[in-house]
Amino acid sequence: MPISAGSAPEVRPFGPLRGGAADAARSLVASARLAWAIEGNWAEPIYLAAFLIVRPLAFLGLFLAVLSIGGTLNVATIGFVVIGQAVFQIVSAALEGPTHALLDDRERYRTIRYIFATPSSLLPVSIGRSLVKASIAGFSALIVIGAGMLLGVPMRAGGPDLLLVAVVLPLGLLSVVGLGIVLGGVCVQLRNDAWSYPQAVSSTVFLLCGAIFPLEVLPGPVQNIAAALPITWWIEGLRRALLGTTSPGILGTMPTNELLLILAAGTAVIWLISPRLFVAGIDRAREKGYLDRNTAS
Repeated sequence: MPISAGSAPEVRPFGPLRGGAADAARSLVASARLAWAIEGNWAEPIYLAAFLIVRPLAFLGLFLAVLSIGGTLNVATIGFVVIGQAVFQIVSAALEGPTHALLDDRERYRTIRYIFATPSSLLPVSIGRSLVKASIAGFSALIVIGAGMLLGVPMRAGGPDLLLVAVVLPLGLLSVVGLGIVLGGVCVQLRNDAWSYPQAVSSTVFLLCGAIFPLEVLPGPVQNIAAALPITWWIEGLRRALLGTTSPGILGTMPTNELLLILAAGTAVIWLISPRLFVAGIDRAREKGYLDRNTAS
C-alpha cells in the first residue's frame, strides 16, 4: 500500500504484547496447536493415556491413605478430597504452563528470540500453551472424579449444577492462567533453577487453597492469604456444583452468589495487572540478555 507524502509507515513495536486482536488470535491458535503437538508426541497414545490416568489416581490414593491413618476418612471427606484433587490437576497445569512454555522456547528449542522479533506476541503464545496443558489436565480431572464415584462419593442430586459449572469453571481457569503468566514473566528473569520455581509455587498454592483440607486447619494469618486466592473460591464453587454440598468452616457459610462475586472480582483484578507484570518481566529479561540465557537446569 503506497504511503502518501508526509505520512509515516506503521511501526510495529517490539515487545511481548503488541499487534491487534487478529494478530493475538493467530498467535494463540498457533501456539495451542504447537503445544498439543509437544504434549502428545513424547509417547504412543496408549501410553500417554495410561500416564494421564495412573498419575492422578496415584496421588488421590496417597492422600486418602494419609487421611485413613488419621482416622478421618469417610464419604464426605473422600468427596472433599476427590474434587479438590481433580480441580488441582487443572490448576497445576495452567499455573506452570506459561513458565514452562517460555523456558522451553528459551533453553530447549532456542526460539524465543525469534518469536520476540516476529509479529507474534509472547503473551497469547504463553496463554495458548497454558490452555492446552489445562485441557489435557482436565482429562485427568475427569478420571479422578470418576474414581470418586466408584468409591461411593454421592454426587449432587439431579446431576451437576451445569449453570454454576458454566460460570465458575471459566472464571477459575482465567484466574489461574493470569497468575501463571505473571509467574512466567518472573521466572524468565531468573539466572538459575528457573525450572523448579513453578513446581514450588504450585505446591504452595496446593496447600493453601483448600484442595485437600479445610482452611481452618491453617494458622490464622495464612488463612487470610488462602482466602485471597481465587483458586480457593474456584474449588469451593465446583464442589457445590458437583457434590451439592459446601466445605466445612467459613467457606461453607458463604452464600453462592457472594462466592461468585468474590471469584469474579479476583479474576478481574488479576487480569488488570497480570499482562502488565508479564510485559515488564519480559522487557527486563530482554534488556538484561536473559532471553539468550541457557541455565542448563
